Order: sequence, then C-alpha cells, then structure tokens
Amino acid sequence: MTSSVRAENAAFSALIPALAPPPSNQALAEIPDPGRKLLALRSYIRMGTRLASRWSWTDAEIAAFQGSPEQLALQAEIDAVSAHFADANPGYEIYVHATVRSLDTQIKRWNANDSVGTAAAELLAAFEDRFGSEDGQPGAIDPAALKTWLTRFKLSRRPNLAAPGLTLHGRASAIDFQIMKDGRIVAGANSKQIDTVWRAEKWDEKLKASMDAAGPSFTGPLTSPDEPWHYNYKPKPVAKEDAVASTLPEAVRTPADPPPVASPPVPLPIPAQVPLPLPRPRYP
Repeated sequence: MTSSVRAENAAFSALIPALAPPPSNQALAEIPDPGRKLLALRSYIRMGTRLASRWSWTDAEIAAFQGSPEQLALQAEIDAVSAHFADANPGYEIYVHATVRSLDTQIKRWNANDSVGTAAAELLAAFEDRFGSEDGQPGAIDPAALKTWLTRFKLSRRPNLAAPGLTLHGRASAIDFQIMKDGRIVAGANSKQIDTVWRAEKWDEKLKASMDAAGPSFTGPLTSPDEPWHYNYKPKPVAKEDAVASTLPEAVRTPADPPPVASPPVPLPIPAQVPLPLPRPRYP
C-alpha cells in the first residue's frame, strides 16, 4: 500500500487524532506524510503523562524568555564556557545559536530529515504487515491495539531528530556547541562529522573539558542519539525568596542601613541621703 493511498483513507486518518494526546494534535496535522505522522504519534504515545511538561514553548513563552533573568543566566554560562574554550584552544572559538527552536521549525525539519524518512518507512511497512487488510487498505483497527503496538514497536535505527514538540531545544534546555575557526565552522552539529572530525580531532574531549570547568549547569554530551555537540541545560532552582527579590528594584532588594538605635539614657546619680537631726525632746 502506498503512502498516497493511505493518506486518502478516511479510516486511517481518523485514527491519528483519536490517539493523539494533547497538545500534539496540531503538530500531527502539519505532518503530511503518513509514515512520518505515525512515527511522531509513536513518540507522543510513548512519552505518556510527561508530554505536556516536555512540550515546546509557545511563541508567547519564547518572547517572554528573551531578556529574562533566566535567559541572562543561560547566556552568562555560555559565555563562560566559550571563554574557557578559547583560552584552552588558541585560534578556535565556540559558535552557539542559542535561540529557542520554535515548533514550526521543528516540524519543517521533521518533514524533510532523511533519518526520519528512513525510520518512518520502516514503521509504516511494519504497520501494513500488522494491520493491513487483504485489499491493501487498513481494516477496522482497534485504537487500543494500535496504541499498544506503537508503544512496543522498536525501530532498527532511531532517527536523529526528536519528534516535533519534544526537543529540549524548544524550552531553552539544550544547546548545540559548534567549533569555529576564522569565521568557519570546522566541527558542526552534523552526524557525518562525528567520527571524522569530532572524535578524530578530539573536539568532543576539548569541549567536554570546558564544560566541566565553566559550565556547571550543563550535562552531556547527548549519547542517544550520539551528538557530541549537544548539552542539556538544567540550572539549579532558585530559592523562592531569591526569585521574588530578583524582580524588585535595586533599592528595594538592598535596603538602606537601618537608623542607629538610641542608647538608653544614663541614669543620673542619686545623691546620698543626709540624715536630718531629730528634734530634741522637750521636758515639762
């Protein structure tokens, strides 16, 4: 059964939104290829109750992040790692594109990525074998059975992209660090360079050294899939009182010295009591 035939099949199309956990419905609607759509749905189902908390920020949330104390803290740590790397590797520098990755961008990449296409074709073929009918159209598929099958199905090779909405790049919680020399990327976020550049020239070790020295909130690199340039960012939580204080004007956060406390009055000395002479008795 071809993708075009399946895409036109109402029964198959109805299954997707019926199984899509919120808020993934909109993203799935923007993935036209059935195999890629099914592959994304598999990720959303497997994410379970964590889906909503992992979902990428909205445009409004991304705008609110810009210039916030959290964004400035992230940038300060990136700058510290970059400075350490430049000192340790003269002539080379780190390039970071720290912009939060929007959901639209993630969907576009998902719809065009080759590794996603390969995994989608494998999943779609397995789906046809498991749920296809004799006439080449999917029969009456039990949504619960499909959900269980998608949850348990294992790909022979994972795509190198997270399903749209699930990447930590969509929440400013992951950063890709690339190596640059003379304005040119020499070790980029490219899976084809992992063995030939990143490991052959030991950029993975050199970047890790700078992370350990100057990036306390970064963990990594990512190992599944293998991305030596990818580090997750998880700063220590700010205490509630500190978070409130950071939003206040400086004059409020740092009050003036309190007025000196007046010393208690020094008691005046009490003069000694001089005994008065007793009246002399008068006799008759």
